[in-house]
Amino acid sequence: MATQQVERPGGMRRLMAWVTEVGRSFFPSMGLADWRSVLRGDPAPRPNPRMRVHSNSFWYHIRPRALPEEATAWYYTVGLGWFSFFLFMVEAITGLVLMIFYIPSASEAYPSMVKIMTDVPLGNLMRNVHRLGAHLMVAIVTLHMIRTYITASYKAPRQFIWVTGMVLLLLTLVLSFSGYLLPWDQLAYWAVTIGSSMADATPGLGDAINKLLRGAVDVGGQTLLRFYLLHIFMLPGIAIALISIHYYAVRKQDISPIHELFDGMPPTKRKVPFLPDQVYLEVAAIAFLTFGLIAINQFFWNATLEGHANAFVTPQHTKAPWYFLWLQGMLKVGDKFFFGLLLAGVMFGGLFLLPYIDRNPSRKFKDRKVALAGLVVAMVLLGFLTYAGLPAYGIQETATSELVFEWVPGEGEGKVDEVPFDALPASACTVDSFTGGFTTCDEPSLSPESKAMFEEFLADVARWKQLDKPFAKQGGDATLTVEPWQLNQEGQVELEKITLVITVDGKQQAPAVRFLSRAKDNLRQ
Repeated sequence: MATQQVERPGGMRRLMAWVTEVGRSFFPSMGLADWRSVLRGDPAPRPNPRMRVHSNSFWYHIRPRALPEEATAWYYTVGLGWFSFFLFMVEAITGLVLMIFYIPSASEAYPSMVKIMTDVPLGNLMRNVHRLGAHLMVAIVTLHMIRTYITASYKAPRQFIWVTGMVLLLLTLVLSFSGYLLPWDQLAYWAVTIGSSMADATPGLGDAINKLLRGAVDVGGQTLLRFYLLHIFMLPGIAIALISIHYYAVRKQDISPIHELFDGMPPTKRKVPFLPDQVYLEVAAIAFLTFGLIAINQFFWNATLEGHANAFVTPQHTKAPWYFLWLQGMLKVGDKFFFGLLLAGVMFGGLFLLPYIDRNPSRKFKDRKVALAGLVVAMVLLGFLTYAGLPAYGIQETATSELVFEWVPGEGEGKVDEVPFDALPASACTVDSFTGGFTTCDEPSLSPESKAMFEEFLADVARWKQLDKPFAKQGGDATLTVEPWQLNQEGQVELEKITLVITVDGKQQAPAVRFLSRAKDNLRQ
């Protein structure tokens, strides 16, 4: 019995024909019926249009028709290379959004950042995603290179892939560092001031390189403009070109097979088709990772903005970005030229030449004991140097300066800022480390957050008495006072005054004062 074909209206036929034609313009050889069969999971027909699409479409031509099953093992590559490119695209998209509202001027950069965080719809989320994506990209690219080293994927015939990957690692570091200055707050200003000062150590050319980088003797508006152009134009353009070259080299040589790492592991000839298997996996990964980034930045992460950049006020505990702390740790060991330039240059130069220095042809773990042990030693050393780069290492700390920095800093946020504004005392309240209790307020009336804050203050003073022996010998003590300072028309507290007074050898030092406002607390949250 013949089936009767249902005739579609002319308008619907034309619409479906147009949709099919548009689909074929992006994915030649794949019509609507072919896509339906893919989505239903039907077996591919013969001849297979899913294979022809790789020959006719640029977007699919750059991807393999099928991947070796070994290359798809998550425990082997962990998808770090793909994840790096995903984060690069996230940075590009969120960066384009932020560019619309950002003004690269010393007088307008900081206000434009405040506007993005407060007035632009989803602006703070875009900034948070961009900032977190930059940190993750540095970490993922670094892990990708470590994974490549562990599996000896830099050996012949993949030396060029390793070299382009090393260039991309350096480019990722410079990209992140160039964007570090753009918020134009104290953290960014002084971190870049310290980092760019290393150029002075270059023999003969230090002054010229420093001025070329900063646009002036000191970091200022010209530096901000140069870093902005590097961050949004020059470096991304170079990155796109290098990513293309790197990916082409990977496609040409294929991913190094996992069976070469072990004895007795036979190679597998089975391949996983790119369409639909790999496409489904990548679409799912993009959806999951995008949702994860948004969720993390909405509920668990906030890229705080410190005070406006001020060349006349040096904040305490100035430090480089976390991925350059190892370099800051090296600078504590010796002079900038040897430890900051020469030694770091030798380290990266050795990594670039690694495929040509390592003459061992085997990729097996059992044949690379020295190389793997060297990686462990290098990671331990890098971890120590990173720790040495922290402000707490190798710097003489005193109770008087550290208590001020921890509780009422002139720049950034202190421990008092961590308490919600509405949980602060509604009347003046003072706690004294000498008596170990409250002097001017009713303790039972305090909120749990305020009570915990005062208890932490007393414990902090006691801790510094143990760490700073001269402070303890001189009878050092401190008082912390929180009092309402300004009310609105409804009688609500709008401004709280925080006063820290430190007493040494029976003499009170100048009080450290800080004001907390309800408006700033809302902005911080």
